Amino acid sequence: MLSRFAKYLDRTWDFSQAACQVRDSRDWFEIPTSAVYLSCFGMFALRLPSFNAIENELRLPQRWDPWVGARKPSADTLGYVLKRMDLNTLRTGLVKINHAMKRKKILKSKCPPYFVAAVDGHELFCSFKRCCEMCLIREIEVKGEIAKQYYHRVVVLQIVDAWPCLILDIEPILPGEGEVAAAGRLLERAKKLYPRFFDILTMDALYLQSPYLKKVIHWGWDAIIVLKQENRDLYQDVEQLMAITSPQIVMTPSGQTQHWDIENLTTWSQLGQPVRVVCSQETKTKRERIAKTWQENTQVSDWRWVTTLSPKLFDASQVNRAGHARWDEETRGFMELTQYWAMDHCFHHDPNAILACLLILSQAFSLTTVFFQRNLKASVFKSFSRLALSRLFADDLAKLWTGYFWTHPP
Repeated sequence: MLSRFAKYLDRTWDFSQAACQVRDSRDWFEIPTSAVYLSCFGMFALRLPSFNAIENELRLPQRWDPWVGARKPSADTLGYVLKRMDLNTLRTGLVKINHAMKRKKILKSKCPPYFVAAVDGHELFCSFKRCCEMCLIREIEVKGEIAKQYYHRVVVLQIVDAWPCLILDIEPILPGEGEVAAAGRLLERAKKLYPRFFDILTMDALYLQSPYLKKVIHWGWDAIIVLKQENRDLYQDVEQLMAITSPQIVMTPSGQTQHWDIENLTTWSQLGQPVRVVCSQETKTKRERIAKTWQENTQVSDWRWVTTLSPKLFDASQVNRAGHARWDEETRGFMELTQYWAMDHCFHHDPNAILACLLILSQAFSLTTVFFQRNLKASVFKSFSRLALSRLFADDLAKLWTGYFWTHPP
């Protein structure tokens, strides 16, 4: 399985050539940078939880030679090199993979012809003792005393409401700044790296700020942002207009949804242009088995979205779908990566090493997902979970391979 995966990476993505292009700032070295990169990529592909775990694997004689090469790094070497690794080469590799996904028609949107991306923040890990110059600091109460806690947060840009859910870029939140400021920096870079890759941004209520939204509009993207703050004039005007406007009722398999589509609202004067607000009231009937008996519960949820999309392009139902698509970043992004890919593990407490690990993780996440679904027989893919399939990579390493898996050995 692992040899087949390596051949697929080399044939389809020119992977070994890209691995040789990764650089770091060391003046002299015995372990090549490509061997460090391949070790980290293999660690994530096999879902190993730490550098110590991959070091124990690499110590097995000749087992990892076809993948990494004869000169294999230790756990300390991995941290030392990642601390000095050039993030631009890693980010360039991720961008090339994502563009190739779209060019090869692998990336499929569920609301064609438009592609939706989500921006959201995520906390990686925290500590009361270990810190670095880029750690964020908060004070919390522990056993009746106030203690300082050090933690790292990042902002992630990810394709949602599509397959696969590609991670496009990651930006750390720096000390003294908020999530929105880091998101602005992330999108400014994304405009250069992905000029026409996606069309719509979906975000939570934190991003409903006029300076930020003005930048998004200036960069040529449409936005769908949750409206929650009840004390805003825009929210109160929408409430009044809903009372005198008849909703559009749409039947769904689990119930019904009522849509109020209100256009040309000028209440938000700081933005400098009218906006559209779509309100949805979703009524769903959920059947559950509780105490050996089946019970039906009715759930009602209200949602409001501020959007710059025209009703001619996106009707209220489509705005509702794209707004909920933001949850893809939570479920098929943060939740999966945290539980099964050790995203929240601190591999090496250094700002550069943390971001380097996340960028390599993003590449491994996308490439293994595509390989499992598009290059395995349907009977195999449906019989095993992706976690079980990743374990088969390790089984393949038990064979006595000769030579390298790669066209360009490390």
